[in-house]
Amino acid sequence: MNTLKLIRNNWKKSLFLSCVVGYGVSTIKTKLDIKLYMNKLSNEVLHSNQTTNVLPKNVLVIMNPIAKKKKAENLFKKYCEPLLHLAGFSVEILRTNHIGHAKTYVEEMSALPDVIVVAGGDGTKSEVVTGLLRRQGEICPISLLPLGREKASGFNFFNFGSELEFVKTLCQALLPLLNNQYKYADVIQYDVLDEENNNENDSPSNSLKPIFGINGFSWGLLKDIDTLKDKYWYVGPLRHHLAAFFRSFSATANWDSKTDYVYTPPCPGCSNCCAEVEDQPTKGFFLSKLVKTQNMSRAATQKLIKNDSCATKLSGCINSNQININLSHNEENFSELESKFIDSLQPGWDFIKNIPKITNKTVEPNLVLKSRTIKLYPSVSDEPIFYSIDGEEYEPRPIQVSIVPNAIKVFC
Repeated sequence: MNTLKLIRNNWKKSLFLSCVVGYGVSTIKTKLDIKLYMNKLSNEVLHSNQTTNVLPKNVLVIMNPIAKKKKAENLFKKYCEPLLHLAGFSVEILRTNHIGHAKTYVEEMSALPDVIVVAGGDGTKSEVVTGLLRRQGEICPISLLPLGREKASGFNFFNFGSELEFVKTLCQALLPLLNNQYKYADVIQYDVLDEENNNENDSPSNSLKPIFGINGFSWGLLKDIDTLKDKYWYVGPLRHHLAAFFRSFSATANWDSKTDYVYTPPCPGCSNCCAEVEDQPTKGFFLSKLVKTQNMSRAATQKLIKNDSCATKLSGCINSNQININLSHNEENFSELESKFIDSLQPGWDFIKNIPKITNKTVEPNLVLKSRTIKLYPSVSDEPIFYSIDGEEYEPRPIQVSIVPNAIKVFC
C-alpha cells in the first residue's frame, strides 16, 4: 500500500522512470538478439567456407560515408565486413568524397576487382553501374547493400525490433555474394540527344557519354517537392507534407511543362533491335561483353525474328505536372519502359486535398505509355526543374531513354 501511495503521489516521476526502464530493457534485448543472430550467421558462413574451400576473392567496397545519416561505414564494418573476411574475401574500401567520384573511379580503373560491393544509396549505385558500363571489355559483378536513405516512419520512437530487422536485411543482402547466387539484370540507359535536330530521327550525341540507372527517371513538380522536403527536416515525418503545402502557394512553381515525346512499342528482341545496335558501333560491346555466353544464342535467334511494329515510331505532345519512367516486366516476361504522365494537379485547394496522395506517391497518371525506347523533348523554361535519375539531378535536355537487357551481373 505504501508503494502504491508513493507512486500515486509522484506519478510524473513514476511515469518518466517507467519510460526510461522500458527503453533500456528494449535496447538491451535488441542488442542481445543482434549478437545471437550474428553469431549464428558467422558460424554458418565459416562452416560453408571450410566445406567449399573456395579461393579468396578481391572485393572492392564503394562506400558513401554520408549515407544512412553518416552511419553507413560503421554499419558495414560492424556487420558486413566480418562476414566477408570469414568467407575468405580480401576487402578494400573506397570512400567517395564528391558527386561523380564512384563513376569516374570505376570507369578509369586499370583492373577491376572480382566483385564490387556498393554500400550507399541510389545515387552511388547508379554511379557504379554507369562507370562499369562505360568501360570497354569485361565487367565485374556487383552486390548492392541497402544503406541508402531511411524510409521508416519517424513516429517509431522506441524502435522495437527495427534495428534487428535492419541488421537481418543488411546481412541477407550480402548472403547471395557469399553463396554465389546471382542473376543478370536489365538497366536503363539515358543518352543526350543533339538539340540542333529535335526530330524523331535524331541520334544520341557523340560528345556526351550515356548515363545508366536501375531505379528510374523522374521530372516535374512532384520530383521538385520530393527534393525540397529535406529543407523542412525539423518537422520530422511531416516534412514531405509541409513541402507540398508551401509549394501549392509558391508563385515560382512550374506547374505545367510542355514535352514532346517519340516512342517505340515494347519488343522482346527481333531483327530490328539487333540492327539498331549494329548501327551504333560505340555501344556494340554491351551485347558482346555484358551478356552471358548462353544468351548469345538467344541474340542470334532474335536476328531471325521479324517484328514490324518494333520499328514503329509514335509521337505526341503533352503538358504535364510530372513524368515518371520506370523499368518493368510485362506478362510476356520481358522488360519494357513504363512512362507515366500526370496532368491533374492544379494550384489551390484541390492541390492541398491531394497532398496525402502526393506524399504517398499514389497520384493516378493521366497517360501511361509502354515502350522499348522513348525520347523526350522538354520545353525551355525560365526556372527549369532538373531531371532526377536514380536520385541524382541533371540539367533538363532532350534525351533518349532505352533498355539495356542483361547488362549487369548482380548478386541477389
